[in-house]
Amino acid sequence: MKKVGVKTEVIPEIGDLLKPSKFFSATKLDDVAGCLKYQGKPKTFEDMDNLTLPALKRRGFLAQ
Repeated sequence: MKKVGVKTEVIPEIGDLLKPSKFFSATKLDDVAGCLKYQGKPKTFEDMDNLTLPALKRRGFLAQ
């Protein structure tokens, strides 16, 4: 089964073996932790549900 968005590569030395390609090189938390900064009032689970559940329902991922 092919997953949409998963890149694969052929390894000819082993035969027709397909394995997932690595999208990114290895990183350390310190290299990417800057994207986690958020200034503002913390969001509650209820806040997140109120934002995400309607979108998931509209897109058919959850029953209406």
